[in-house]
Amino acid sequence: MSHLLRHCVAALILVTLANTAHGHGLVPMLLKLEQIDDLHLRVSLKSGVTVAQTPTPVFPETCTPSAPQRTMAKEAHWTIWQLRCDEPPYSISLPGLGEYQAVAQYHSPGEPTHSSLLDAHSPVFQFKASGDWLGTLIRTAHSGIIHLLAGWDHLLFVIGLTLWLRRGKPLVLAITSFTLGHSLTLALAASGIIRFPVTLAEIAIAASLLAMAFQLNRGTLKQPSRATVLLLPLGFGLLHGLGFANVLNTQGLSGNDLIITLLGFNLGLELGQLLCVAAVLLVIFGMKHHIQRLQSIAVYSIGSMAVFWMWERALLLAV
Repeated sequence: MSHLLRHCVAALILVTLANTAHGHGLVPMLLKLEQIDDLHLRVSLKSGVTVAQTPTPVFPETCTPSAPQRTMAKEAHWTIWQLRCDEPPYSISLPGLGEYQAVAQYHSPGEPTHSSLLDAHSPVFQFKASGDWLGTLIRTAHSGIIHLLAGWDHLLFVIGLTLWLRRGKPLVLAITSFTLGHSLTLALAASGIIRFPVTLAEIAIAASLLAMAFQLNRGTLKQPSRATVLLLPLGFGLLHGLGFANVLNTQGLSGNDLIITLLGFNLGLELGQLLCVAAVLLVIFGMKHHIQRLQSIAVYSIGSMAVFWMWERALLLAV
């Protein structure tokens, strides 16, 4: 493949990615359900996206909602309904979430808060499902898989890591180290123990992609040291965990709800990560006679997207 053709292929890939790729900036919503008495329920929906992009809850047929009241808060808006129900409601749905997620919380006097993560595939909140830990685990695991496979910044890093090492033991060590890193910061950030500005975390994640492109450009002729294989992915995993936590944004999950949500979401991330690694290894095997050309395309694609995302996210700091 000539240098001109190689650049053309890389440019085509970049155009495709620029039009379809998004980072991990899915903005969760908060659906807050407060039981006032046996007949009345207060429903509040907090959203960080536009009113047009914010779905409207579908209330039970036995409940009559009041006219919605809208208020603006910092970087978000609230919509509030008062419901009068002829009988206790069993569920409320939030259809039309699309790429977004919502944390639903149910508060009833004298009872523990029940929380659940909603998305386009599981938009229904069950009031009486507080013990359905398996269902919550499955839903959050599915959300983790979808997030990793749809979040191109994380996905490109895993692709670059796989192309860089390609070998059994070093690759296993690197993926394990990356997993430990993002699992740690995901748990710490989602539980509120550490806080880090979202935009700075996203810029750092883009910078990790650029560093991976440079590392990939050095080729694989020289075997990297064990320390490099372990510490480089670990450090970048710590950064990516902040991005994962920004997506999850538990907004008040605690206790068992927080543990199950973190466990399921992280399990989904790992399953998506393994799918990505397997797919890249399959491509490497199928193109083993053209591996250097494949690696060159990856260097151009990952490096260029990293620079684009760093520039795009840095602009948010000036807003």
